[in-house]
Amino acid sequence: MVRGELRAIVCTGSLDLGIDWGDVDLVIQIGAPKNVKRLVQRIGRANHRYNAPSKALLVPANRFEVVECVAALEAVLDGDLDGDPRGAGPRDVLCQHILITACAGPFAADMLFAEVTSAGAYSTLTRKQFDACLDFCATGGYALRAYDRWQRLIQRADGLWQLRDPRATRAIRMNIGTIQDTDTLKVRMKRNRGGKPLGEIEEGFAATLTPGDTFLIGGQIVKYEGLREMTVEVSRDSAKKPKVATFMGTKFATSTQLSARVQRMFTQPSWPELPRHTAQWLELQRTHSQLPRPGHLLIESFPHDGRAQTVIYGFAGRNGQQTLGLLLTKRMEEMGLSPLGFVATDYATLIWSIDPVSDAAALLDPDALLSGMETWLAGNAVMKRTFRASATIAGLIERNSPQARKSGRQATFSSDILSDTLTKYDPDHLMLQITREEALRGLVDFGRIEEMLARTRGRIDHLILPRVTPLSAPLFLEMGRVPVKGDAEERLLAEESRRLMERSGLAQITPAPSDKPRWRVGY
Repeated sequence: MVRGELRAIVCTGSLDLGIDWGDVDLVIQIGAPKNVKRLVQRIGRANHRYNAPSKALLVPANRFEVVECVAALEAVLDGDLDGDPRGAGPRDVLCQHILITACAGPFAADMLFAEVTSAGAYSTLTRKQFDACLDFCATGGYALRAYDRWQRLIQRADGLWQLRDPRATRAIRMNIGTIQDTDTLKVRMKRNRGGKPLGEIEEGFAATLTPGDTFLIGGQIVKYEGLREMTVEVSRDSAKKPKVATFMGTKFATSTQLSARVQRMFTQPSWPELPRHTAQWLELQRTHSQLPRPGHLLIESFPHDGRAQTVIYGFAGRNGQQTLGLLLTKRMEEMGLSPLGFVATDYATLIWSIDPVSDAAALLDPDALLSGMETWLAGNAVMKRTFRASATIAGLIERNSPQARKSGRQATFSSDILSDTLTKYDPDHLMLQITREEALRGLVDFGRIEEMLARTRGRIDHLILPRVTPLSAPLFLEMGRVPVKGDAEERLLAEESRRLMERSGLAQITPAPSDKPRWRVGY
């Protein structure tokens, strides 16, 4: 590219990180930018020379993204740059810093605490939290203090802390870093476990698969059967619309400031700055339903394709809306509404179910959502994956050694044993606390849901409508639908059985509450 031998590069959003090529003529942004500062950074990659104008084309994927692109460009012109407020500094990184400091020589805890809290991210760190990290580095914590391998620091008579074994310096330094490799899993045919693998997929993609899902790999369509000893087992399938095993690029959520600007645009009487088709789309929404209002949570309920549809316009970012879908389908299951699945975007979550939602306030009860979050995390693979990453950063698990690098399978096996042990014998262990913090603000982004609930404060606009609305229409074309297994499956099976019996001349005898269903032949 620098030599001028390539005319174009197709890449993920990571190319905007410090690329300084003066002969890039144009940047084409596919999809919405999600963040105003990120858009400025990416446009700036073009004609990166002193006083040369930067040029870019924005290609939104749907009308919703058209609105976001216009809002982002207006924010750029207004100099209204965004960015979510910094959260508290990760404590697994602090543990790594303490160990690295010990590698450089003895240190005083008071001086290190003062140094750490002088950094903005750790300015709110309490001495109790710091001492907990120091104790973890020294002993491994209550459940692990009996094992020599995690006895890494000792306190000298003069009060200074140092490495218990100076030979540990090399191992600690070999594992410095906070960027975690994305582990991949081999894909093999279920009946040919010892055979040549079809290929590899990201662990994150594998985590989204449920038995029966199909995806494309190695030029053929396969059906996911299950995960066995860190190998994805599949069988051949003739599905016509498989999932595509993807390597994820940008995973950033739309910033809260940009989401707020989009919602303010909805309050305008007209939209001369938008393309005509998008302005007409918003006007249709205003006519047949209503547009989301700042400080209010819009929920639409309507029938479609024989199912009850519920759309929640939370503007909480893709991860937040995805998590909201998981929590709300769990709540709907408890309320007997039989959810069947959901799909999420940066702006909204669409849930389809057998029975419609009639009480939106009860569905979005904050205490119930938090309780559901805790229950879901406790039994979910997300926690295991987050624990492995945090344990590696904190030095509990070493991926690199002078002999060889530990494979992803070995690291997963080690982290799973540690996670299960700590959960059983030391549920308040520091690493489990860190894991929960990182899961809530990382993969599941529960903080954005809490922000949404605080922003709306129970002000819910729940509209029950006769048909699909213009604003919800793009959701029906969205990829990444998540099926929900539960009561709905049993109800659908029972309904299908009833229809089959009716067609075959059998009639069901209505049972008493304590009886099992019985069948008789109808003449």
